Amino acid sequence: MTMAALLPEPPPAAYRYTLPAGPVAGTAVDIGHVTVTIGLLLTGELEVLVASAPAEVSRAAALAAVGAVARGVMIRDLGSATPSVSAAAGHLFTQRHHDFRAPNTVTSTGDCAVDFTHRADAVAVTVSGELTYSLEVTAERPPSARAPQGWFRRHEKELASIGLLLLVAVPVVPAHLTG
Repeated sequence: MTMAALLPEPPPAAYRYTLPAGPVAGTAVDIGHVTVTIGLLLTGELEVLVASAPAEVSRAAALAAVGAVARGVMIRDLGSATPSVSAAAGHLFTQRHHDFRAPNTVTSTGDCAVDFTHRADAVAVTVSGELTYSLEVTAERPPSARAPQGWFRRHEKELASIGLLLLVAVPVVPAHLTG
């Protein structure tokens, strides 16, 4: 029997990740006569549980898993009052409100349930949390458009024609991981 076999395994590690104040994912698309900018903000804290691993491996695995939260976020039905938000990790987005903010932004807000397992460096990491989300869609309109809300309604078909958008994830903030 080796000495390594006699040593106890490191205990599982628990962390908390406070999401940053700005967007966690976003993109911009030019549809000819207008540029549309999309940003997804998530608010709240995530619980990050890492299976047995040495401390330095545990923290790196936790950060890698937190990075997966905003990867693979997809938006459909952008021109509708109920755009669909989904994520590769399987988050459940439930829209609660849809508002127009003058002069050129539409915001959809609601709840986001996160619960997935990620493998990093052969270590299983579970990430979970009940968050709120805000999907902000801003159209840089031409100066000739006078009634901003009417402008959005007039161009909802162009926005809808975008189809599916894959947002680009913003890097995680290591200092926001505590535990």
